[in-house]
Amino acid sequence: MTDQNDDRWALPGIAEALQWLDYRNQQGISIALDALGEYAKDTEQAAENLAGYRNCLLALPPASHKVAVAIKLSALGLNFDAALAETNLQNLLELARNSDNLVEIDIEGTPTVEATVAMACKFATMGLNLVLALQAYLDRTDSDIRRALEAGLKIRLVKGAYRGDTDDFTEIQSRFFSHFKTLLATGRPFDVGTHDPLLIEQMKTAITERSQVCFGFLKGLADQTKLNLAQSGFGASEYVPYGTNRKAYVARRQLYLKNLEKTGLTPAP
Repeated sequence: MTDQNDDRWALPGIAEALQWLDYRNQQGISIALDALGEYAKDTEQAAENLAGYRNCLLALPPASHKVAVAIKLSALGLNFDAALAETNLQNLLELARNSDNLVEIDIEGTPTVEATVAMACKFATMGLNLVLALQAYLDRTDSDIRRALEAGLKIRLVKGAYRGDTDDFTEIQSRFFSHFKTLLATGRPFDVGTHDPLLIEQMKTAITERSQVCFGFLKGLADQTKLNLAQSGFGASEYVPYGTNRKAYVARRQLYLKNLEKTGLTPAP
């Protein structure tokens, strides 16, 4: 049974998600929709998740809306059949290209990072339009940034929500801002995803061209910050999952808040 309180983090279905898309777009905030369905264990589950992502892409309004579809490769079979996941990903990317929509690939647990980066780079070099998330808490992220940029990928920099190479909060902050400066120096557009008020202020101060960076947030957090950024001419986006398979996603959000509380900090308002 789904806890109604989970609606803070994820919406029940595609109809509610599209209504929320209109609401946020009117506020100048873009949306990344995620049809929840991670950790497929067999081909049947992977096929169901593929259908969910396809239905999301097919349901999107005209490209004038500020919207992308976020996917997890574990939902497409990566944990048991990398070739199947790659085929499913190509299916989605070609559908997105035909409908002039954007796909964002969420980065997941450390064992899947290499396969995820490799697939994203492969399809980017084929001219398919996608965004790849990279995690600041991994030692390999410097090289992954270079690799992704060479392939022509747009990057979304995040701290990381799984198990990384460090769990030291201050170290992750430092790594994040260092990667941010690397991306800023390229002059190319990129996204960042964090609710850390200190990092947000540091990045705002460092940015000279506001259109270069889009600040990303989760549904359920930093609502006033999203509005303030959008009203100040910065890019702002919101990650909006939907569906009934939300247990793992909600658990990570709750753990994030618990860990943040341990540091004596609170997310951006």
